[in-house]
Amino acid sequence: MRILLLSMPDTAQFTDFVTRLPNLAIISLAGNLPGHEVRVLDLVLFKPHFEAALRQALSSLRPQVVGLSAMTFQFATLLRVARLIRAFDPTIQLVAGGYHVSLMARELTAEAEELPLDFLVRVEGETTFRELVTELEKPAPDLGGILGLSYRQGQEWVHNPNGPLLELDTLSLPRRQARLANGFYFLEMPMDVAETSRGCPNNCKFCSITQMYGHTFRRFSVERIISDLKAIRDQGFKAVFFVDDNITYDIDHFRQVCQAIIRHQLNDLCYLTQVSAAGIAQNPELVAEMDRANFRITFVGFESMDPNALKGMKKPTSPELNRRAAALLRQHRIAIIAGLISGYPEDTQETVTQNWRMIEDLQPDLIYSQYLTPYPKTPIRQELLEAGLVVDVDDYTKYDGCHCNVRTRHLSRDELYHLVRSLGFKSNFNISLIVHNQFLRHHMKYFLRSLGKVVAEGVYNLTRDLLPKFLQPRKY
Repeated sequence: MRILLLSMPDTAQFTDFVTRLPNLAIISLAGNLPGHEVRVLDLVLFKPHFEAALRQALSSLRPQVVGLSAMTFQFATLLRVARLIRAFDPTIQLVAGGYHVSLMARELTAEAEELPLDFLVRVEGETTFRELVTELEKPAPDLGGILGLSYRQGQEWVHNPNGPLLELDTLSLPRRQARLANGFYFLEMPMDVAETSRGCPNNCKFCSITQMYGHTFRRFSVERIISDLKAIRDQGFKAVFFVDDNITYDIDHFRQVCQAIIRHQLNDLCYLTQVSAAGIAQNPELVAEMDRANFRITFVGFESMDPNALKGMKKPTSPELNRRAAALLRQHRIAIIAGLISGYPEDTQETVTQNWRMIEDLQPDLIYSQYLTPYPKTPIRQELLEAGLVVDVDDYTKYDGCHCNVRTRHLSRDELYHLVRSLGFKSNFNISLIVHNQFLRHHMKYFLRSLGKVVAEGVYNLTRDLLPKFLQPRKY
């Protein structure tokens, strides 16, 4: 069977200045579809004008099945892409998957006639999608036994029970050679993505991971991880981003990965990953091994330096752990992208500003600032809805963390939005952050170009706010 797998082009605005990331899910699906002609197209490479690339892929492959993957803020684009495919060839079977589909399948199918899709694959798709394709090749497909599948039956949708979580080492390696286009990067480095584990047992109120996997943590074998990294290097990539939900949950496993990278001389690749502040702060020996394995950039979910905010969100860290984690990473010259969230229910102008200043005191190399976002099915969404603090209840296109969809008990949505934008703009000129910046030291030319774009956008936004009579105000 001829199969085309697509990821959506939408990205959070901030990331466009520094990176274009591939989608791991669709190449993992491709790797677990033996015996089929599978092609993969990451539409992010063609943002914002992706229609021509999509039509070319459809014309050349003439797929019988198209799989579409989307996050919550990308789902409106997924529907647009599905309608384009329907217009191109109405006989193509359309299958959607990803976080939003997995969490919102019943809500999405409540208006069955409005949904231009034939199937929904919920939670992990490698087994469900393969079983679906196998059945679709038969004259009379039997869909009732495929766990994790939703499908049309007449005018109604049927939702089969969820399947068990997968035994990760039964999965084949991602099929990266199925890509129709490449060009992924971080700064000036060609970059691909990989994973060493899935799941996170923590229960942060703003996170949807537990809605997908429960409070579980599963590991890929070190041997499989090394095989995947060798395949990535063989394709000419210079950097790898590990997209694990919580790579520092199992310290022993992560240390084994670092040791294997060194042992197999794969530390000529540059590694990036997300880490928890607690996992780093409590394991200095891990940070030393990350350094030797050539982990050069970490995204650290500090989120806040306010102990009350951290406790309220059930975030398993503290201001002291945040400080220790930052100090350890700086000691080993590992760049820090500091995750910061603003818009907690009790936030005031003073608490938001103080939180920014305390995050800056950690001397991160970049601050990745997000607004508290009420993602579907998360505990914080229900709390914020009950408190009347959600401004955009249903416009999920803005649920990317970089649009402000909430207010606090003390700040309107517009006040919160402009306060955070102003603080972010000013941090670009923080002398202490500039002096210690690892990106400036190692990626000067590219980073200055990116910073110039950020500053230009900041100047535009501040000017627009100061001259509302002459410039179009922001519309939500």
